[in-house]
Amino acid sequence: MSDQINQIQATYQPLEDRILLKFKTLNDHVYLTWVTRRFCQLLLPALHGLHPKSGEYLFDHENTLHNDAEKEERQQSGDYLSDYQAPENPEFPLGEDPVLLAKIRFQDLNKPELAVFILEPNKGKGLVLPFHADLTGPLLKIISQALENAEWDLSKDMSVPKSQMLQ
Repeated sequence: MSDQINQIQATYQPLEDRILLKFKTLNDHVYLTWVTRRFCQLLLPALHGLHPKSGEYLFDHENTLHNDAEKEERQQSGDYLSDYQAPENPEFPLGEDPVLLAKIRFQDLNKPELAVFILEPNKGKGLVLPFHADLTGPLLKIISQALENAEWDLSKDMSVPKSQMLQ
C-alpha cells in the first residue's frame, strides 16, 4: 500500500465469525479484509513484535521495548470514538469484496525504519504495511476492541499474556 492510512475499522461479524478489517487511505483507497480467529493468533503476537510461530523477538529486545512504549503512546493519542468515514468515491485495490487473510510475511526487519509486514490471502494481492508504532499501536487497539465482541479469548492459545494482548 503506497498511500498513507488515515482510518482503520475492525468490526466483528457474528454470522461470518470473522472480523471485518477496513483500511482507508488519504487518497480514498479502501482495503477490505477478513480476519479469522486463526489469523488473529498469528497477527497479535506480530503486532507485539514477536514472531507468530516461534515467539522470538522480531527486533532486538531493547528495540522491542522501545516500540512497545511507542505503541502504548500511539494508542493513548488515537481517536477511537469517531465513526468510520466512508469516502464518496472509493477505490478498492483488492476488490469490493473482503479478502480472507491467511499469511503474514516480514521484510527489512534488520532495518527497523524500513520494516514492513505483509498481510496476504492464500492467492492474490494483500497489504504491505509499515511495521511502526504509528500503525501497529492503533491497529492493536482497534483489533482488541473487535476481539471483545468476538469473545474468542485468544490469551489461552498464545504466548502473549492477555494483559499485553488487550492494551
